[in-house]
Amino acid sequence: MADGYLAGVDVGTTSIKCALLDVGTGEVVSVASRPTTTRHPRPDWSEFDPTEIWDAVAESVREATAGRAEDVCAIAVASMAESGVLVSADGRPLGSIIAWYDNRSLPEAERLWEAIGAERAFQITGQTRQAKFSLCKLLWLRDHEPDQLAEATTWLCVADYVLFCLSGARATDYSLASRTLAFDQVTRTWSAEMLAAARFPPSLFPPAFPSGTVVGHATAEAAASTGLRPGTPVVTGGHDHLCGAVAAGVVAPGALLDSMGTAEAYILLTRTFTPSLALVEGGFSHYCHVVPDCYVLLGGLNASGGQVDWLVSQILNHCPGAQLDRDRAFADALADAEAAPPGSAGAFWLPHIAGSGSPWADDRSRAAIIGLTRAHGRGHLTRALIEGLCYWLRENLDALAAATGVETGDVITAIGGGSRNRLWMQTKADVTGRVVRVVDVAEATAVGAALLAGVGVGVYPTVASAAGSVSRRSVEHTPDPATRRLYDRLYERVYRGLYPVLRETMRSIHEEAVRQGG
Repeated sequence: MADGYLAGVDVGTTSIKCALLDVGTGEVVSVASRPTTTRHPRPDWSEFDPTEIWDAVAESVREATAGRAEDVCAIAVASMAESGVLVSADGRPLGSIIAWYDNRSLPEAERLWEAIGAERAFQITGQTRQAKFSLCKLLWLRDHEPDQLAEATTWLCVADYVLFCLSGARATDYSLASRTLAFDQVTRTWSAEMLAAARFPPSLFPPAFPSGTVVGHATAEAAASTGLRPGTPVVTGGHDHLCGAVAAGVVAPGALLDSMGTAEAYILLTRTFTPSLALVEGGFSHYCHVVPDCYVLLGGLNASGGQVDWLVSQILNHCPGAQLDRDRAFADALADAEAAPPGSAGAFWLPHIAGSGSPWADDRSRAAIIGLTRAHGRGHLTRALIEGLCYWLRENLDALAAATGVETGDVITAIGGGSRNRLWMQTKADVTGRVVRVVDVAEATAVGAALLAGVGVGVYPTVASAAGSVSRRSVEHTPDPATRRLYDRLYERVYRGLYPVLRETMRSIHEEAVRQGG
Protein backbone atom coordinates (compact mmCIF):
# COMPACT_ATOMS: atom_id res chain seq x y z
CA MET A 1 0.00 0.00 0.00
CA ALA A 2 1.34 3.41 -0.99
CA ASP A 3 2.06 6.13 1.52
CA GLY A 4 0.38 9.51 1.50
CA TYR A 5 -3.10 10.92 1.76
CA LEU A 6 -6.22 11.29 -0.35
CA ALA A 7 -8.62 14.24 0.00
CA GLY A 8 -12.34 13.96 -0.58
CA VAL A 9 -14.82 16.84 -0.62
CA ASP A 10 -18.55 16.52 0.03
CA VAL A 11 -20.61 19.54 -1.03
CA GLY A 12 -23.86 18.85 0.77
CA THR A 13 -27.14 20.67 1.24
CA THR A 14 -26.38 21.74 4.81
CA SER A 15 -22.58 21.50 5.07
CA ILE A 16 -19.39 21.25 3.04
CA LYS A 17 -16.77 18.82 4.31
CA CYS A 18 -13.29 17.69 3.44
CA ALA A 19 -11.98 14.37 4.74
CA LEU A 20 -8.34 13.34 4.59
CA LEU A 21 -7.74 9.60 4.27
CA ASP A 22 -4.45 7.95 5.22
CA VAL A 23 -3.68 5.54 2.38
CA GLY A 24 -1.53 3.30 4.54
CA THR A 25 -4.03 2.73 7.35
CA GLY A 26 -7.39 3.35 5.69
CA GLU A 27 -8.24 5.73 8.54
CA VAL A 28 -9.69 9.23 8.30
CA VAL A 29 -7.07 11.44 9.94
CA SER A 30 -8.84 14.78 9.75
CA VAL A 31 -12.16 16.35 8.79
CA ALA A 32 -12.99 20.00 8.30
CA SER A 33 -16.44 21.43 7.73
CA ARG A 34 -18.14 24.68 6.80
CA PRO A 35 -21.89 25.39 6.60
CA THR A 36 -23.59 25.55 3.23
CA THR A 37 -25.25 28.94 3.24
CA THR A 38 -28.72 28.85 1.70
CA ARG A 39 -30.43 32.02 0.50
CA HIS A 40 -34.18 32.50 0.01
CA PRO A 41 -34.77 35.46 -2.34
CA ARG A 42 -38.46 34.50 -2.31
CA PRO A 43 -40.30 32.45 0.32
CA ASP A 44 -40.45 29.35 -1.89
CA TRP A 45 -37.00 29.69 -3.51
CA SER A 46 -33.68 28.30 -2.27
CA GLU A 47 -30.29 29.17 -3.76
CA PHE A 48 -26.56 28.87 -3.12
CA ASP A 49 -23.91 31.41 -4.09
CA PRO A 50 -21.24 29.62 -6.19
CA THR A 51 -18.47 31.89 -4.91
CA GLU A 52 -19.45 31.12 -1.31
CA ILE A 53 -19.50 27.40 -2.15
CA TRP A 54 -15.96 27.57 -3.51
CA ASP A 55 -14.70 29.66 -0.59
CA ALA A 56 -16.14 27.12 1.89
CA VAL A 57 -14.55 24.24 -0.05
CA ALA A 58 -11.19 25.99 -0.11
CA GLU A 59 -11.30 26.70 3.64
CA SER A 60 -12.30 23.11 4.42
CA VAL A 61 -9.52 21.67 2.25
CA ARG A 62 -6.94 24.01 3.75
CA GLU A 63 -7.93 23.05 7.30
CA ALA A 64 -8.22 19.29 6.68
CA THR A 65 -4.89 19.04 4.86
CA ALA A 66 -2.91 21.40 7.10
CA GLY A 67 0.57 20.02 7.68
CA ARG A 68 0.04 17.21 5.17
CA ALA A 69 -0.80 19.04 1.94
CA GLU A 70 2.53 18.14 0.29
CA ASP A 71 1.67 14.45 0.70
CA VAL A 72 -1.85 14.61 -0.76
CA CYS A 73 -1.82 12.27 -3.77
CA ALA A 74 -5.12 13.48 -5.27
CA ILE A 75 -8.43 15.15 -4.53
CA ALA A 76 -11.98 14.35 -5.75
CA VAL A 77 -15.37 15.93 -5.16
CA ALA A 78 -18.82 14.51 -4.42
CA SER A 79 -21.90 16.68 -4.25
CA MET A 80 -25.64 17.03 -4.18
CA ALA A 81 -27.09 16.36 -7.61
CA GLU A 82 -29.36 18.29 -10.04
CA SER A 83 -28.06 21.73 -9.02
CA GLY A 84 -25.57 23.63 -11.14
CA VAL A 85 -24.43 26.97 -12.51
CA LEU A 86 -23.87 28.56 -15.92
CA VAL A 87 -20.26 29.63 -16.50
CA SER A 88 -18.93 32.15 -19.03
CA ALA A 89 -16.08 31.66 -21.47
CA ASP A 90 -13.69 33.37 -19.05
CA GLY A 91 -14.82 31.19 -16.13
CA ARG A 92 -17.20 33.47 -14.27
CA PRO A 93 -20.31 31.97 -12.64
CA LEU A 94 -23.26 33.83 -14.14
CA GLY A 95 -25.85 33.42 -11.41
CA SER A 96 -26.89 31.62 -8.27
CA ILE A 97 -27.11 27.84 -7.92
CA ILE A 98 -30.77 26.84 -7.71
CA ALA A 99 -31.10 24.22 -4.95
CA TRP A 100 -31.93 20.69 -6.06
CA TYR A 101 -35.21 20.73 -4.11
CA ASP A 102 -36.35 24.15 -5.41
CA ASN A 103 -39.44 23.54 -7.58
CA ARG A 104 -39.67 26.93 -9.34
CA SER A 105 -39.09 25.11 -12.65
CA LEU A 106 -42.26 23.00 -12.35
CA PRO A 107 -44.12 24.72 -15.25
CA GLU A 108 -41.11 24.34 -17.56
CA ALA A 109 -40.68 20.73 -16.46
CA GLU A 110 -44.29 19.92 -17.25
CA ARG A 111 -43.88 21.25 -20.78
CA LEU A 112 -40.74 19.19 -21.27
CA TRP A 113 -42.31 15.99 -19.97
CA GLU A 114 -45.32 16.51 -22.21
CA ALA A 115 -43.04 17.02 -25.20
CA ILE A 116 -40.87 13.95 -24.66
CA GLY A 117 -43.16 11.62 -22.67
CA ALA A 118 -42.34 10.08 -19.29
CA GLU A 119 -41.69 6.59 -20.62
CA ARG A 120 -39.45 7.75 -23.46
CA ALA A 121 -37.51 10.05 -21.14
CA PHE A 122 -36.93 7.13 -18.77
CA GLN A 123 -35.75 4.88 -21.61
CA ILE A 124 -33.09 7.47 -22.44
CA THR A 125 -32.13 8.99 -19.09
CA GLY A 126 -33.34 6.60 -16.39
CA GLN A 127 -35.06 9.49 -14.59
CA THR A 128 -38.69 9.91 -13.57
CA ARG A 129 -41.11 12.79 -13.92
CA GLN A 130 -39.75 15.47 -11.57
CA ALA A 131 -38.93 19.17 -11.81
CA LYS A 132 -35.60 19.14 -9.99
CA PHE A 133 -33.30 18.03 -12.82
CA SER A 134 -30.72 20.37 -14.35
CA LEU A 135 -32.45 20.51 -17.73
CA CYS A 136 -35.63 21.80 -16.07
CA LYS A 137 -33.63 24.47 -14.23
CA LEU A 138 -32.04 25.50 -17.52
CA LEU A 139 -35.49 25.88 -19.08
CA TRP A 140 -36.46 28.15 -16.19
CA LEU A 141 -33.30 30.21 -16.66
CA ARG A 142 -34.04 30.60 -20.37
CA ASP A 143 -37.53 31.88 -19.54
CA HIS A 144 -36.56 34.12 -16.63
CA GLU A 145 -32.81 34.88 -16.88
CA PRO A 146 -32.10 34.90 -20.63
CA ASP A 147 -29.00 37.09 -20.23
CA GLN A 148 -27.27 34.28 -18.35
CA LEU A 149 -27.78 31.84 -21.19
CA ALA A 150 -26.74 34.40 -23.77
CA GLU A 151 -23.33 34.75 -22.10
CA ALA A 152 -22.89 31.15 -20.93
CA THR A 153 -20.64 28.57 -22.54
CA THR A 154 -21.01 25.69 -20.03
CA TRP A 155 -23.41 24.25 -17.47
CA LEU A 156 -21.54 22.75 -14.51
CA CYS A 157 -23.11 20.68 -11.74
CA VAL A 158 -21.99 21.63 -8.23
CA ALA A 159 -19.12 19.13 -8.00
CA ASP A 160 -18.12 20.01 -11.57
CA TYR A 161 -17.89 23.67 -10.62
CA VAL A 162 -15.58 22.83 -7.71
CA LEU A 163 -13.43 20.70 -10.04
CA PHE A 164 -13.31 23.70 -12.38
CA CYS A 165 -12.22 26.02 -9.55
CA LEU A 166 -9.54 23.51 -8.56
CA SER A 167 -8.14 22.73 -11.98
CA GLY A 168 -9.67 24.94 -14.68
CA ALA A 169 -11.07 21.80 -16.34
CA ARG A 170 -14.69 21.73 -17.48
CA ALA A 171 -15.76 18.15 -16.89
CA THR A 172 -18.37 16.00 -15.21
CA ASP A 173 -18.76 12.36 -14.25
CA TYR A 174 -21.36 9.90 -15.48
CA SER A 175 -23.38 9.85 -12.23
CA LEU A 176 -23.89 13.63 -12.02
CA ALA A 177 -24.39 13.90 -15.78
CA SER A 178 -27.21 11.40 -15.29
CA ARG A 179 -29.03 13.79 -12.96
CA THR A 180 -29.23 16.52 -15.59
CA LEU A 181 -31.99 14.68 -17.55
CA ALA A 182 -29.82 15.14 -20.66
CA PHE A 183 -27.57 12.05 -20.48
CA ASP A 184 -28.10 8.85 -22.47
CA GLN A 185 -27.63 5.83 -20.19
CA VAL A 186 -26.86 3.40 -23.01
CA THR A 187 -24.27 5.42 -24.92
CA ARG A 188 -23.09 7.41 -21.86
CA THR A 189 -23.09 10.57 -23.93
CA TRP A 190 -25.27 13.67 -24.04
CA SER A 191 -28.65 12.80 -25.53
CA ALA A 192 -29.38 14.54 -28.84
CA GLU A 193 -33.07 13.64 -28.43
CA MET A 194 -33.49 15.14 -24.96
CA LEU A 195 -31.52 18.26 -25.86
CA ALA A 196 -33.49 18.75 -29.06
CA ALA A 197 -36.74 18.53 -27.09
CA ALA A 198 -35.44 21.20 -24.70
CA ARG A 199 -33.75 23.20 -27.50
CA PHE A 200 -30.26 23.31 -25.99
CA PRO A 201 -27.00 22.55 -27.84
CA PRO A 202 -24.81 19.65 -26.65
CA SER A 203 -21.93 22.12 -26.41
CA LEU A 204 -23.54 23.63 -23.30
CA PHE A 205 -22.53 20.53 -21.35
CA PRO A 206 -18.95 19.52 -20.48
CA PRO A 207 -17.25 16.26 -21.45
CA ALA A 208 -18.40 13.37 -19.23
CA PHE A 209 -16.02 10.79 -17.76
CA PRO A 210 -16.27 7.77 -15.46
CA SER A 211 -15.93 8.56 -11.77
CA GLY A 212 -12.32 8.20 -10.69
CA THR A 213 -10.84 9.93 -13.77
CA VAL A 214 -8.08 12.53 -13.54
CA VAL A 215 -9.39 15.60 -15.38
CA GLY A 216 -6.78 18.17 -14.37
CA HIS A 217 -4.34 19.38 -11.75
CA ALA A 218 -4.54 22.03 -9.05
CA THR A 219 -3.73 25.44 -10.49
CA ALA A 220 -1.45 27.90 -8.75
CA GLU A 221 -4.48 30.01 -7.87
CA ALA A 222 -6.38 27.03 -6.43
CA ALA A 223 -3.28 25.93 -4.52
CA ALA A 224 -3.00 29.37 -2.95
CA SER A 225 -6.64 29.15 -1.81
CA THR A 226 -6.65 25.54 -0.58
CA GLY A 227 -3.10 25.01 0.59
CA LEU A 228 -2.72 22.06 -1.77
CA ARG A 229 0.50 21.50 -3.69
CA PRO A 230 0.27 23.01 -7.21
CA GLY A 231 -0.20 20.19 -9.68
CA THR A 232 -2.11 17.92 -7.28
CA PRO A 233 -4.25 15.61 -9.45
CA VAL A 234 -7.95 16.54 -9.55
CA VAL A 235 -10.30 13.59 -10.05
CA THR A 236 -14.01 13.12 -10.80
CA GLY A 237 -16.11 11.99 -7.83
CA GLY A 238 -19.88 11.84 -8.26
CA HIS A 239 -23.38 11.86 -6.80
CA ASP A 240 -23.15 12.00 -3.01
CA HIS A 241 -25.32 8.94 -2.22
CA LEU A 242 -23.25 6.78 -4.54
CA CYS A 243 -19.92 7.95 -3.15
CA GLY A 244 -21.23 7.11 0.30
CA ALA A 245 -22.02 3.60 -0.93
CA VAL A 246 -18.37 3.13 -1.95
CA ALA A 247 -17.15 4.16 1.50
CA ALA A 248 -19.61 1.70 3.06
CA GLY A 249 -18.23 -1.12 0.91
CA VAL A 250 -21.40 -1.56 -1.16
CA VAL A 251 -19.80 -1.98 -4.58
CA ALA A 252 -20.91 -5.40 -5.88
CA PRO A 253 -23.89 -5.99 -8.21
CA GLY A 254 -26.90 -7.00 -6.15
CA ALA A 255 -25.56 -5.22 -3.05
CA LEU A 256 -28.08 -3.00 -1.28
CA LEU A 257 -27.42 0.23 0.64
CA ASP A 258 -29.98 1.97 2.84
CA SER A 259 -28.98 5.59 3.47
CA MET A 260 -30.98 6.89 6.43
CA GLY A 261 -31.14 10.56 7.22
CA THR A 262 -33.90 13.14 7.19
CA ALA A 263 -34.91 11.41 3.97
CA GLU A 264 -34.22 7.78 3.12
CA ALA A 265 -32.70 6.46 -0.09
CA TYR A 266 -31.86 2.88 -0.95
CA ILE A 267 -29.45 1.94 -3.67
CA LEU A 268 -29.20 -1.35 -5.56
CA LEU A 269 -26.26 -1.99 -7.91
CA THR A 270 -26.85 -3.68 -11.25
CA ARG A 271 -24.63 -4.56 -14.20
CA THR A 272 -27.07 -3.46 -16.88
CA PHE A 273 -29.43 -0.61 -17.69
CA THR A 274 -32.88 -2.18 -17.95
CA PRO A 275 -35.58 0.51 -18.15
CA SER A 276 -39.18 -0.63 -17.84
CA LEU A 277 -42.65 0.84 -17.49
CA ALA A 278 -42.91 -0.64 -13.98
CA LEU A 279 -39.88 1.38 -12.87
CA VAL A 280 -41.37 4.54 -14.39
CA GLU A 281 -44.68 4.03 -12.64
CA GLY A 282 -42.95 3.26 -9.35
CA GLY A 283 -40.89 6.44 -9.34
CA PHE A 284 -37.54 4.63 -9.34
CA SER A 285 -34.39 6.18 -10.83
CA HIS A 286 -31.98 4.03 -12.85
CA TYR A 287 -28.65 5.51 -13.95
CA CYS A 288 -24.86 5.31 -14.01
CA HIS A 289 -23.12 4.47 -10.74
CA VAL A 290 -19.71 5.73 -9.66
CA VAL A 291 -18.64 2.06 -9.78
CA PRO A 292 -17.41 1.52 -13.38
CA ASP A 293 -19.78 -0.22 -15.76
CA CYS A 294 -22.51 -0.43 -13.11
CA TYR A 295 -25.90 1.20 -12.78
CA VAL A 296 -27.97 2.10 -9.76
CA LEU A 297 -31.62 1.47 -9.05
CA LEU A 298 -32.66 4.09 -6.53
CA GLY A 299 -35.85 4.61 -4.56
CA GLY A 300 -36.58 6.92 -1.72
CA LEU A 301 -38.87 8.58 0.80
CA ASN A 302 -38.64 12.33 1.36
CA ALA A 303 -39.31 12.11 5.12
CA SER A 304 -37.99 9.12 7.07
CA GLY A 305 -35.89 10.26 10.02
CA GLY A 306 -37.58 13.61 9.50
CA GLN A 307 -40.95 11.96 10.11
CA VAL A 308 -39.77 10.46 13.39
CA ASP A 309 -38.45 13.90 14.34
CA TRP A 310 -41.85 15.43 13.53
CA LEU A 311 -43.71 12.88 15.65
CA VAL A 312 -41.46 13.31 18.66
CA SER A 313 -41.11 17.09 18.57
CA GLN A 314 -44.56 18.15 17.34
CA ILE A 315 -46.89 15.55 18.81
CA LEU A 316 -45.42 13.46 21.63
CA ASN A 317 -43.54 16.27 23.35
CA HIS A 318 -45.41 19.33 22.17
CA CYS A 319 -45.69 21.94 24.88
CA PRO A 320 -46.45 25.49 23.65
CA GLY A 321 -43.92 28.01 24.86
CA ALA A 322 -41.48 25.40 26.19
CA GLN A 323 -38.01 24.69 24.82
CA LEU A 324 -37.78 21.06 23.70
CA ASP A 325 -34.83 19.06 25.04
CA ARG A 326 -34.53 17.14 21.78
CA ASP A 327 -32.07 14.48 22.95
CA ARG A 328 -34.11 13.70 26.05
CA ALA A 329 -37.37 13.68 24.07
CA PHE A 330 -35.99 11.18 21.58
CA ALA A 331 -34.53 8.97 24.28
CA ASP A 332 -37.87 8.89 26.10
CA ALA A 333 -39.86 8.20 22.94
CA LEU A 334 -37.58 5.35 21.89
CA ALA A 335 -37.61 3.82 25.37
CA ASP A 336 -41.42 3.81 25.24
CA ALA A 337 -41.32 2.29 21.75
CA GLU A 338 -39.00 -0.47 22.96
CA ALA A 339 -41.55 -1.30 25.68
CA ALA A 340 -44.43 -1.55 23.19
CA PRO A 341 -45.00 -4.98 21.61
CA PRO A 342 -44.14 -5.86 17.99
CA GLY A 343 -47.17 -4.99 15.90
CA SER A 344 -47.92 -1.99 18.13
CA ALA A 345 -51.13 -3.60 19.43
CA GLY A 346 -52.85 -3.17 16.07
CA ALA A 347 -51.76 0.40 15.23
CA PHE A 348 -50.46 0.95 11.68
CA TRP A 349 -48.80 3.99 10.17
CA LEU A 350 -48.71 4.81 6.45
CA PRO A 351 -45.55 6.98 6.40
CA HIS A 352 -46.48 9.34 3.56
CA ILE A 353 -46.14 12.63 5.42
CA ALA A 354 -44.17 14.12 2.49
CA GLY A 355 -45.67 12.00 -0.29
CA SER A 356 -45.45 8.29 -0.94
CA GLY A 357 -41.98 8.16 -2.48
CA SER A 358 -41.38 4.97 -4.41
CA PRO A 359 -42.96 2.58 -5.34
CA TRP A 360 -46.19 4.59 -5.75
CA ALA A 361 -44.72 7.93 -6.88
CA ASP A 362 -47.70 9.86 -5.50
CA ASP A 363 -46.79 13.31 -4.22
CA ARG A 364 -50.43 13.87 -3.20
CA SER A 365 -50.52 10.97 -0.76
CA ARG A 366 -50.50 11.82 2.94
CA ALA A 367 -49.66 10.05 6.15
CA ALA A 368 -52.30 8.06 7.98
CA ILE A 369 -52.40 6.18 11.25
CA ILE A 370 -55.07 3.53 11.56
CA GLY A 371 -56.25 1.06 14.17
CA LEU A 372 -56.01 3.37 17.21
CA THR A 373 -57.91 2.70 20.41
CA ARG A 374 -57.81 4.26 23.85
CA ALA A 375 -55.40 1.50 24.86
CA HIS A 376 -52.62 2.96 22.69
CA GLY A 377 -49.97 5.20 24.16
CA ARG A 378 -46.98 7.15 22.92
CA GLY A 379 -44.81 4.04 22.73
CA HIS A 380 -47.30 2.37 20.38
CA LEU A 381 -47.37 5.47 18.17
CA THR A 382 -43.59 5.64 17.90
CA ARG A 383 -43.20 1.92 17.31
CA ALA A 384 -46.00 1.95 14.71
CA LEU A 385 -44.17 4.68 12.77
CA ILE A 386 -40.88 2.77 12.89
CA GLU A 387 -42.72 -0.35 11.71
CA GLY A 388 -44.42 1.65 8.94
CA LEU A 389 -41.06 2.89 7.67
CA CYS A 390 -39.77 -0.68 7.65
CA TYR A 391 -42.88 -1.93 5.82
CA TRP A 392 -42.28 0.87 3.29
CA LEU A 393 -38.77 -0.49 2.60
CA ARG A 394 -40.04 -4.05 2.23
CA GLU A 395 -42.72 -2.85 -0.18
CA ASN A 396 -40.02 -1.19 -2.26
CA LEU A 397 -37.80 -4.26 -2.33
CA ASP A 398 -40.76 -6.38 -3.40
CA ALA A 399 -41.64 -3.89 -6.16
CA LEU A 400 -38.04 -3.76 -7.42
CA ALA A 401 -37.82 -7.54 -7.54
CA ALA A 402 -41.09 -7.75 -9.45
CA ALA A 403 -40.04 -5.02 -11.91
CA THR A 404 -36.49 -6.16 -12.58
CA GLY A 405 -36.01 -9.73 -11.42
CA VAL A 406 -32.76 -8.58 -9.78
CA GLU A 407 -31.80 -10.51 -6.67
CA THR A 408 -30.93 -8.20 -3.79
CA GLY A 409 -29.19 -10.68 -1.53
CA ASP A 410 -29.69 -11.32 2.16
CA VAL A 411 -27.92 -8.26 3.59
CA ILE A 412 -28.93 -4.60 3.77
CA THR A 413 -26.05 -2.24 4.57
CA ALA A 414 -27.31 0.79 6.49
CA ILE A 415 -25.58 4.14 7.00
CA GLY A 416 -26.70 7.53 8.29
CA GLY A 417 -28.19 8.91 11.48
CA GLY A 418 -31.24 6.62 11.53
CA SER A 419 -29.02 3.54 11.45
CA ARG A 420 -27.87 4.28 15.01
CA ASN A 421 -31.37 3.44 16.31
CA ARG A 422 -31.16 -0.18 17.52
CA LEU A 423 -34.94 -0.76 17.61
CA TRP A 424 -35.35 0.60 14.09
CA MET A 425 -32.57 -1.62 12.71
CA GLN A 426 -33.84 -4.77 14.43
CA THR A 427 -37.36 -4.05 13.20
CA LYS A 428 -36.01 -3.54 9.68
CA ALA A 429 -34.33 -6.95 9.86
CA ASP A 430 -37.50 -8.61 11.18
CA VAL A 431 -39.78 -6.97 8.59
CA THR A 432 -37.56 -7.55 5.54
CA GLY A 433 -36.21 -10.95 6.60
CA ARG A 434 -32.67 -9.75 5.83
CA VAL A 435 -29.61 -9.15 7.95
CA VAL A 436 -29.16 -5.42 8.51
CA ARG A 437 -25.50 -4.49 8.74
CA VAL A 438 -24.95 -1.04 10.23
CA VAL A 439 -21.67 0.40 9.00
CA ASP A 440 -19.98 3.24 10.84
CA VAL A 441 -17.84 5.29 8.43
CA ALA A 442 -17.11 8.85 9.46
CA GLU A 443 -18.10 11.25 6.66
CA ALA A 444 -18.89 8.45 4.22
CA THR A 445 -19.58 10.70 1.22
CA ALA A 446 -16.29 12.59 1.50
CA VAL A 447 -14.42 9.34 2.13
CA GLY A 448 -16.03 7.81 -0.95
CA ALA A 449 -14.78 10.77 -3.00
CA ALA A 450 -11.29 10.31 -1.55
CA LEU A 451 -11.33 6.63 -2.55
CA LEU A 452 -12.28 7.59 -6.12
CA ALA A 453 -9.39 10.04 -6.11
CA GLY A 454 -7.15 7.11 -5.22
CA VAL A 455 -8.53 5.04 -8.08
CA GLY A 456 -7.85 7.92 -10.45
CA VAL A 457 -4.13 8.09 -9.64
CA GLY A 458 -3.59 4.35 -9.37
CA VAL A 459 -3.33 4.06 -5.60
CA TYR A 460 -6.05 1.41 -5.92
CA PRO A 461 -6.48 -0.74 -9.05
CA THR A 462 -10.28 -0.89 -8.74
CA VAL A 463 -13.14 0.75 -6.87
CA ALA A 464 -13.74 -2.58 -5.11
CA SER A 465 -10.16 -2.67 -3.80
CA ALA A 466 -10.45 0.97 -2.75
CA ALA A 467 -13.64 0.21 -0.80
CA GLY A 468 -11.95 -2.78 0.83
CA SER A 469 -9.10 -0.62 2.13
CA VAL A 470 -11.24 1.48 4.45
CA SER A 471 -11.19 0.90 8.18
CA ARG A 472 -14.83 0.55 9.22
CA ARG A 473 -16.83 -0.90 12.09
CA SER A 474 -20.13 -2.72 11.70
CA VAL A 475 -22.91 -4.23 13.79
CA GLU A 476 -25.33 -6.84 12.42
CA HIS A 477 -29.01 -7.26 13.25
CA THR A 478 -30.39 -10.71 12.41
CA PRO A 479 -34.12 -11.41 11.90
CA ASP A 480 -35.86 -13.07 14.83
CA PRO A 481 -37.91 -15.98 13.35
CA ALA A 482 -41.00 -15.52 15.53
CA THR A 483 -41.14 -11.74 15.09
CA ARG A 484 -40.53 -12.13 11.38
CA ARG A 485 -43.56 -14.41 11.06
CA LEU A 486 -45.70 -11.83 12.87
CA TYR A 487 -44.54 -9.03 10.58
CA ASP A 488 -45.01 -11.18 7.48
CA ARG A 489 -48.67 -11.63 8.44
CA LEU A 490 -49.24 -7.97 9.31
CA TYR A 491 -47.53 -6.78 6.14
CA GLU A 492 -49.56 -9.06 3.88
CA ARG A 493 -52.92 -8.68 5.65
CA VAL A 494 -52.84 -4.98 6.52
CA TYR A 495 -49.99 -2.75 5.36
CA ARG A 496 -49.98 -3.71 1.68
CA GLY A 497 -53.63 -2.72 1.38
CA LEU A 498 -53.42 0.65 3.10
CA TYR A 499 -52.35 2.86 0.22
CA PRO A 500 -54.57 1.25 -2.46
CA VAL A 501 -57.60 1.61 -0.18
CA LEU A 502 -56.78 5.19 0.85
CA ARG A 503 -55.51 6.51 -2.49
CA GLU A 504 -58.72 8.18 -3.71
CA THR A 505 -59.45 9.57 -0.26
CA MET A 506 -55.94 11.06 -0.16
CA ARG A 507 -56.49 12.70 -3.53
CA SER A 508 -59.74 14.25 -2.33
CA ILE A 509 -57.98 15.55 0.79
CA HIS A 510 -55.22 17.01 -1.39
CA GLU A 511 -57.73 18.75 -3.67
CA GLU A 512 -59.59 20.22 -0.71
CA ALA A 513 -56.33 21.40 0.84
CA VAL A 514 -55.38 23.15 -2.40
CA ARG A 515 -58.77 24.89 -2.50
CA GLN A 516 -58.28 26.03 1.08
CA GLY A 517 -54.70 27.15 0.44
CA GLY A 518 -53.17 24.35 2.54
